[in-house]
Amino acid sequence: MPPANPAPASVPRSPDEIARVATARGIVIPSACAQGVADNLALLERHVARMRGGEGAAA
Repeated sequence: MPPANPAPASVPRSPDEIARVATARGIVIPSACAQGVADNLALLERHVARMRGGEGAAA
């Protein structure tokens, strides 16, 4: 059974965080793709905030 109040997932934001998480999962991010990965993670973070009722959520 899952925990009653699981900790919210976090999205890596800094280049160091992104690299650390990618390495931990065995993912290689080519340097030419790093900015696109960071941009997509920022977009994902905004969607997560909206779904949790944060910034940009419909009233």
